[in-house]
Amino acid sequence: PREVSIGNENSLSISLALSTENMTEVVVTALGIRKETKRLGYSVTKVDGEGFTKAREINVANGLVGKVAGVNVSGVNGGPGSSSNVVIRGINSFSGGQPLYVINGVPIDNSNRGSAGMWGGADMGDGISNINPDDIEEISVLKGSTASALYGSRASNGVILITTKSGRNKKGIGVEVNSNFVVDEIIDYSDFQYVFGQGLLGVKPSSQANAYASGANSWGARIDGSNAVQFDGVTRPYSAHPDNIKNFYQTGTTATNSIAFSGGNDNGNFRLSYANLMNKSVVPGSDLKRNSVNLNVNSKLGKRLLLNAIINYITEKSKNRPNLSDSPGNSNFGISFLPSTLDQEVLKPGYKADGSEINFSDNVFLTNPWFAANRWVNDLSRNRVIAMGSLRYNFTDWLFLQGRFGQDFYADRTTSVTPTGTAYYPNGNMNEASNRGSEINADFLIGADKKLTNNLGLSLSAGGNVRKSRFEQILNSGDQFSIPFLYVLDNAKNKNSDYNLIRQETQSLYYSAELAFKNFLFLNTTGREDWFSTLPIENNHLFYPSVSASFIFSEFIKTSWLDYGKLRAAWANTSGEAAPYQTKLYYGIAGSINGYPMGTINNGSIPNGELQPYKMSEFEVGTELRFLKSRLMLDVAYFQRKTIDEIVKVPASITSGYTGATLNIGEMQNKGIELVISGTPVKTAMITWTSSFNFTKLKNEVLKLSGDQKNYDIDGAQSRTQNAFGKHIVGLPASQVMAFDFKRDASGQIVFDVNGRPMQGVLMPMGSGFHDKFGGWNNEVVVKNFNFGVLIDFKSGGKIFSATNYYATVFGLHQMTLPGRETGIVGDGVNEAGSKNTVNAMAWDYYRALASNVSSQFVYDASFIKLRQIVIGYTLPSSIFRKTPIQSINISLVGRNLAILKKDTPNIDPESNYSGSVGQGLELAGVPPFRSFGANVNVKF
Repeated sequence: PREVSIGNENSLSISLALSTENMTEVVVTALGIRKETKRLGYSVTKVDGEGFTKAREINVANGLVGKVAGVNVSGVNGGPGSSSNVVIRGINSFSGGQPLYVINGVPIDNSNRGSAGMWGGADMGDGISNINPDDIEEISVLKGSTASALYGSRASNGVILITTKSGRNKKGIGVEVNSNFVVDEIIDYSDFQYVFGQGLLGVKPSSQANAYASGANSWGARIDGSNAVQFDGVTRPYSAHPDNIKNFYQTGTTATNSIAFSGGNDNGNFRLSYANLMNKSVVPGSDLKRNSVNLNVNSKLGKRLLLNAIINYITEKSKNRPNLSDSPGNSNFGISFLPSTLDQEVLKPGYKADGSEINFSDNVFLTNPWFAANRWVNDLSRNRVIAMGSLRYNFTDWLFLQGRFGQDFYADRTTSVTPTGTAYYPNGNMNEASNRGSEINADFLIGADKKLTNNLGLSLSAGGNVRKSRFEQILNSGDQFSIPFLYVLDNAKNKNSDYNLIRQETQSLYYSAELAFKNFLFLNTTGREDWFSTLPIENNHLFYPSVSASFIFSEFIKTSWLDYGKLRAAWANTSGEAAPYQTKLYYGIAGSINGYPMGTINNGSIPNGELQPYKMSEFEVGTELRFLKSRLMLDVAYFQRKTIDEIVKVPASITSGYTGATLNIGEMQNKGIELVISGTPVKTAMITWTSSFNFTKLKNEVLKLSGDQKNYDIDGAQSRTQNAFGKHIVGLPASQVMAFDFKRDASGQIVFDVNGRPMQGVLMPMGSGFHDKFGGWNNEVVVKNFNFGVLIDFKSGGKIFSATNYYATVFGLHQMTLPGRETGIVGDGVNEAGSKNTVNAMAWDYYRALASNVSSQFVYDASFIKLRQIVIGYTLPSSIFRKTPIQSINISLVGRNLAILKKDTPNIDPESNYSGSVGQGLELAGVPPFRSFGANVNVKF
């Protein structure tokens, strides 16, 4: 603003200076409503889509790492396209849960299409991994309950709103081409011992039988380069092979090419895009291909009627997704624990002339890594359509009515084959699943935004929604192929089939009202009522209220150092959705008797006719401050949320016919502080440096379980080692990593058995698998046409049980197994009788017992600092395109997941979880982390 004194002049020439302040920033909030940030009484973070397209991730959710306060993102180490575990403001539920993803107003299904657990499995990606980052205009993260309350029970874990790009009013057709190519190189963090080689009892193999019996062990003699017999009867040098892991994995590549056409005029606009992704994984024999088509049309059908239609069609095919965790079919397991003197080259191609597995060990479940890579089948194909259509009629400039219809539909086909000739299952088997999912949302919204007086404005909206979801699954399996290597179900001797159908519906009404006083005080309230098909009809509805306020106090404080100041406060009650088929008995088919189908009760838990979704209340306060002409900005938030009536499965006597009962009894609490500091430390005509730092500190606590119950087993959170688990424990943060300590006497000394081996003590909580502190530091420097960006992120406070280090110890690969190899070990402690231990235990016997009995030795601090991203770009001068149709060209060199600056986890990446669920903190033989280097070229016409 400028003030000019008017004298006797007949005309005035007034120029306005460009302001560096951004007081009217607009973000997308619940139901797709755009609001000025100053009006919001809660925390919302906007991330521009450009940040996801240069140094990109195949799963776009992983691109949020380190960028948003309060948002903890961790991927599954299953290779490119694997699932992303996003936790907003800590764990709210004993069963975990992901945020609700909404694309252009359409909630989408984000279910995992596969997972790994104690007995192995493969991660096949999740719903958000299908989305093409080139189509994203912006992402709004609704972190608090007040921000997401209008979405009801599905939004109890927060909401991530994705707005895709639309056309622009311009002359002619605009064309944008983006090409991105990166190479992936694994990072081998293993630091195993290469002093002793393959063998047992300190002796190298002297025969083929000896080599076969010690095929997974490095408990042999000192490595001296002499000759030794190996599993295939061939004599080779007894030499170290420290690069087996590096030599097994290949250089991965990802090429992403997209083209978009856009145009428009005063009556409408459009944008049509196509993107193709071709990935060759670092795991041999594994790849992923994706095609995306997106069409966005906006049109004026008269002066007052507006049409918006968006359709996104996606096809995706992945080949041989790698198995994780347990050893069968897991090439990562096989290559990770090869004996120190066995070269992976001799295992190629993994199969013999007759097609059977080249097995190098008497453990038939230890799959040859090359056999898993070259013969295993673990494929997925997906067709998906996400569509939305809306009509909006503006009665006046302050009153409108909108109707919207959206659908997310997908059809998946997964095929997994244990090949003919597999050592542990020679005749082979296969499983095929056809999954079809659909979610339909139809809603209406009427809204008004009007000045009631000169000082008072009212914004009011009310609407309703009907959501119908359907999931249908057809499973077919067969084993013992009659014709070897013919992998079709008709070729299987024994066949089984299964059918599952899940349907549910939610009907909703909601409102939002905002009062604005003199543009500095804003009061907002919302409410939503949901009616659930998954609850008993007499108790099937819940109401979620919220209230928030925003006060721009800088309107009353005129100082030279404060440009903008805002206080905000919010409170809300929300809920978590109840799963279907828990309130009554339901039935299915379980095999047959003499060819006739046999009915069965499908409930695993005793039905609960009074079950209801858990309830969550949250209080949030915060402030936003801007200083030095908005060169320095500060955003601080404190929140406290509590979950009650959590849905918990409690044990029940097996004589009841059930394994447990599902009740509303659990309680959990989260508290936290979120801090964002951003600014422009340097701003000159030549150079601009912008920097942003975010930090989150959480405190989570399990308050209550059932009655006197003090701990709760987390489904799927058991390590294959069977001596480490995930539990929720009253009085501690959720998702505790449980491990066994040493057995100790009354004075605290370690107790050894009669053979001098450490004995197993009590099972102890070692800490939560989730980090309680995390954040990121993002910087961008612009020098004329050059730009340089770097992102460093960090996490602290989490624990991880490393089964990789466990098996490395059992197999004699770990560095800790070197002491006592030739002299034996006398443990510092007492024997079972209480006297000082003097028994000299053999090293291999001692360390194996240590690994099996004292799993706490493999629980590590999972804190880290990572150099996550670097982008170096150059925009060609526009002057060189004056006589061409080209508008701009930007070329960038990109790097992603480049280095770990600090970690405390030997031999593994601290982010190496194989589960995307609440059972974090367990690791075993996943795809190694990899760094990506490449280039991005963007051309606009």
